[in-house]
Amino acid sequence: MVTTMAKPIKLSKSVKLFIRIFLGVTLVGVVVTFGILAGALLGFIDTTAELNIDELQLNATSFVYYTDPATGGNAEYERLYGEENRVWVDIMDTPKYLGNAFVAIEDERFYNHSGFDIKSTSKAVFDYVLRRDGRGASTITQQLIKNLTGDKDVTPTRKVKEIIRAVNLEKKYSKQQVLELYINTIYLSQGCYGVGSAAHFYFGKEVAELSIAESASIAGITQLPSRYDPLINPENNKEKQELILGKMLELGFIDEDTYETAKAETLVFVGKARDEASKQSYFVDLVVSDVLRDLREKKGYSEAVAAKMLFSGGLQIYATVDPVVQGAMDKVYADPASFQKAPQGVFPESAMVVIDPKTGEIKGIVGGRGEKTASRTLNRATQSFRQPGSAIKPIAVYAPAVENNLITPATVYEDKEITFGKWSPKNYYAGFKGPVAVSYAVEISINTVPVQILERLGTSVSVNFMRNNLGITSLTDADKNLATALGGISHGISPLELTAAYAPFANRGVYTKPVSYTRVLDSNGKVLLENVRESKKAMSEQTAAIMSNLLKGVVDYGTGGSAKFNGNYATGGKTGTTDKDVDRWFVGFTPYYVAGVWVGCDTPRSMSFFAGNPCIPVWKKVMQQIHADKKLPAKGFDSATGIVSATYCTETGKLPGELCGSVRTSYFKSGTQPTEVCDGHIPEEVPEDEEGLPEEGEITEGVQPDASPKPSGAPNHSPVPSPSPTPVDLGDPNV
Repeated sequence: MVTTMAKPIKLSKSVKLFIRIFLGVTLVGVVVTFGILAGALLGFIDTTAELNIDELQLNATSFVYYTDPATGGNAEYERLYGEENRVWVDIMDTPKYLGNAFVAIEDERFYNHSGFDIKSTSKAVFDYVLRRDGRGASTITQQLIKNLTGDKDVTPTRKVKEIIRAVNLEKKYSKQQVLELYINTIYLSQGCYGVGSAAHFYFGKEVAELSIAESASIAGITQLPSRYDPLINPENNKEKQELILGKMLELGFIDEDTYETAKAETLVFVGKARDEASKQSYFVDLVVSDVLRDLREKKGYSEAVAAKMLFSGGLQIYATVDPVVQGAMDKVYADPASFQKAPQGVFPESAMVVIDPKTGEIKGIVGGRGEKTASRTLNRATQSFRQPGSAIKPIAVYAPAVENNLITPATVYEDKEITFGKWSPKNYYAGFKGPVAVSYAVEISINTVPVQILERLGTSVSVNFMRNNLGITSLTDADKNLATALGGISHGISPLELTAAYAPFANRGVYTKPVSYTRVLDSNGKVLLENVRESKKAMSEQTAAIMSNLLKGVVDYGTGGSAKFNGNYATGGKTGTTDKDVDRWFVGFTPYYVAGVWVGCDTPRSMSFFAGNPCIPVWKKVMQQIHADKKLPAKGFDSATGIVSATYCTETGKLPGELCGSVRTSYFKSGTQPTEVCDGHIPEEVPEDEEGLPEEGEITEGVQPDASPKPSGAPNHSPVPSPSPTPVDLGDPNV
């Protein structure tokens, strides 16, 4: 028996189409029924609990604010971007038409469904079954679920789970709350997450300031961000914008006149490339470092958690920066003409800090010359520790010696050859000047005098004074030697710490730890960090007044003479040059600001090609601009109770006599001022001619002429005794 196999039945195209439609309808019914049943059966299960909605702002951009001197209010300075640029906006601060623009293009029945749209879901199922390309079925609520979970798998199981979550979400949150979550989590190209960052990036506006046309342009980006990016594909974005405006008209969100006006509006985009927008200033680099440190040390957060909070926690950071001060510094440092030319192939760098001596607040900081090319690059103002040279003398020698009543401005030391072990400190000029008052030694930066003073003061007293009173953290016990008098210290000092150490001279002896920010609030406005001012009495008011007057002499008569600028402001300061001319410094102050400038090469080398001190012109340009821009009135340094003023001879330290040629007027602690009249000058005697006049060139016997240079205008003196230090073997401190 032969068995014949049945031939397969061939179905016509119409039958196949009918079967697909039937299956599609059945599938829609199954999906919808399952969704309803699942919602009913699983409704008691809060499937949105795992979404961490309350922690969404951990992906929000942090802001740095400054205090506007004109208004006293806070103004935005910079934004801190992490992996995402997200600026959270409250739905109440958002124009209604912005939300409607998203509803019009993404989910026109948003206000009528309960989390998912049966009509659009059914159509999507038909398209899926018939293998047709069609518009997605996800509602705004479902898209929010995807944004929160990151789950974008194209599977029926994931879709059902998404629907259940959407229904549950809308049971917990109102339509307005859902819309707020949505507009703050969507990706809008160029690294912008949410309408807040997009409004700022593309139009330079707050969300509340957006027009209907601008709102529709932003809403048009969301479906395909790269395709509808208005900077990359402006034509595509314009086409999508007009489609949205048309849909808003169709749904009754806007009227015909509004539609025509919005469509005709010319859009002006101000966005920059993402890498340019994220570049931080030197000041904000410092703020970032300080906040990260304090989050770790004061709050106990790990480095990773601290960074996440700072860059993505929506923090509000109130910085001490003054845009007027910082702007003047940036302008000077961006101009190559501000710096003396160096030989070809040599590029000296520079750094500068400006501090308010009354508050310790850092008002401006620059960590390098020229345009800053990236965030958190080397900030030489805080991270480069270099030997300070003679700029250390006021804080290491003169201030502690005045404080301990070891010297006055009129105390006389002899500038002479001295030797300690194998080391003999040298001056920058040839020879020695003989007996000189301390004030004159400060003015022209004599080296031998502060070494003798430090030998009497004690190196431990000096180092402890700088550490404990003036905030110098880089000193070690190895620096307890006489080389410290001239800046020969082991690990150098940063420009920030050296500048801050001068602040007490302009603040009645009070040292305040420098700060870059005052407080940090979390995303909910609660205080996270409070930078409480840390002040201490570094020296008496009398010492501060004496020192400010001594350092004023450096600018009035000495090595800092070119630092004077217009405005009749009292100005003091001190130059610094290290061994072999490797580092140059000038730290100076007025009654309003203290500022320090360093110039040198990152890889140390001689700066001997410079004519004069290259720091002073930079310091002068910045300080003159600041004082002029802020219209600060002329002002002198503070005096103090218990202080008297006295005039004296710079070579004997006594009250001026008839023959004294070089005199100074300084402050003294009451009771320490000179009381004896100078008698150290011996008049020149020469034979008289027939008319009784001395003949030129003849000198009376018994005078001991001093071949070494003298202060300008000063006559020769007979020898004056000075303290004789006991030699100490210091080896070769290389200063």
